Amino acid sequence: MLVAEFDSTMFRWLRASLPRYRDIIQGRLDEYREYDWLCEQLSLPLPVTPLDSTMLRALRDNWGDPVDDDALRDWMEADLVSRLRDDAELVLSTLPAEGEQLLLHTAEQVEAWFWVLVNMRIAYGVEHGVLGPGCPPIDKHFDKTADWSDPLTPARFAVWWLHRVAESLRRVSGQPLPEYSCY
Repeated sequence: MLVAEFDSTMFRWLRASLPRYRDIIQGRLDEYREYDWLCEQLSLPLPVTPLDSTMLRALRDNWGDPVDDDALRDWMEADLVSRLRDDAELVLSTLPAEGEQLLLHTAEQVEAWFWVLVNMRIAYGVEHGVLGPGCPPIDKHFDKTADWSDPLTPARFAVWWLHRVAESLRRVSGQPLPEYSCY
């Protein structure tokens, strides 16, 4: 069993942000349809509209290999978005309603938390303009000397914090959780 405690401010931020993250993922899945005979045979709905979510596009581009074939890209997106939703649902089911102590009992729960933290970091950072091409790296420690008058500082802090928690989880879990992403 793994026990984690969060700062009360960051716990409230997670409590508010995780459902929004899951809802964005679910909203994309709700746009999927079984639009041809192969989809129907496999019971596999695929996207029928272009991906317009900055957050989901960042995750697709980060985890998926670039492909020129639209059909293959749709299949890859459907697989990724389904996994993102499953992980988000598992994390939300383990997030305590009150208090800051989190208890993870299974390797599956630890892995889901790790991937949700990593993916929220990428998605949130890209959406708020603090991660991605042309953005300076977020490698400094945030403390009382941070420039909180800069409107991007709260987003940088959240991205830094998500990275720190994911890395701590990877280190202390004893599981072979991989290094991740170009972001």
